[in-house]
Amino acid sequence: MHDHSYGHELPNGGAVSRRRRILIAVGVNIGIVVVQISGGLYANSLGLLSDAAHNSSDVAALLVSYIALRLLLLPATPRRTFAFKRAEVLAALLNAAALLAVSGWVVYAALGRLNQPPDVLGGWVAVFAGVGMIANGGSALLLRGYHDLNTRAAYLHLLADAAFSFGVLISGVLILAFGWALVDPVVSILLAAWMIWESIAVLRSCVNILMEAMPEGLDYHEIAGCIEKHAGVVGVHDLHVWALSSTDFALSAHVEVAEADLEALRGLTGALRSDLAARFEITHATLELELTGGTCDQPPCVVPST
Repeated sequence: MHDHSYGHELPNGGAVSRRRRILIAVGVNIGIVVVQISGGLYANSLGLLSDAAHNSSDVAALLVSYIALRLLLLPATPRRTFAFKRAEVLAALLNAAALLAVSGWVVYAALGRLNQPPDVLGGWVAVFAGVGMIANGGSALLLRGYHDLNTRAAYLHLLADAAFSFGVLISGVLILAFGWALVDPVVSILLAAWMIWESIAVLRSCVNILMEAMPEGLDYHEIAGCIEKHAGVVGVHDLHVWALSSTDFALSAHVEVAEADLEALRGLTGALRSDLAARFEITHATLELELTGGTCDQPPCVVPST
């Protein structure tokens, strides 16, 4: 017995709000880029120019995130039966890769300044960095609380920019107070290292989804046990769980049963789907029922338990 559907959950008002907030953040970041490039050139600060470069990547990242959310509006088709659910994963992957590239450039430029740190106008650096910190912090708050991978990547971009601007602000204050020009490239390297760490975490999540691995936070044996505890179920095999997106999980499994009563089996599959949705947030479950002692149509179909 199989259950197949081309159903696609349409975005709700929360998705509309997300798109609007992302567009607001795009406008804010374009303004920040213009201000910080001007300030970086005037104050001769790599920290400000690095922050401007990071904000430029944010503009592109936010636009990619917006496009991905728009793609989620498209319905499923016989060719794309899950619609564009993984558009947000591809957007997050692209954004994280761009953030890594920008971080690498910052480290490269900062290392070149360690031996001969240039004169930097610390006061202006602090002023421009403060403007960027406030603007990025406000933009990050707009996207806080969303758990999909796409919006999370955009949120991390903005949060990283706010932290980056804060670091640049501190370096400007130190340069102004003590004349420590070396602090500009040092702070740039430290903040770039933090961005690299955060980007790798997002990349790991993206690769996990694209490789159709077990979604993070779920356990194979726990899911199998949830199925096997139902009355009438003798065992389960050929169990596969994967993520359609960072928030949509799917499952397929062969469920061994001891009877062929169609009414009882119909109630069993309904109970199994309800339990899987409630306990593991698995919203798309394809269950093939097999009588005990039967064989799979395409052996071997048993997934090793180790």
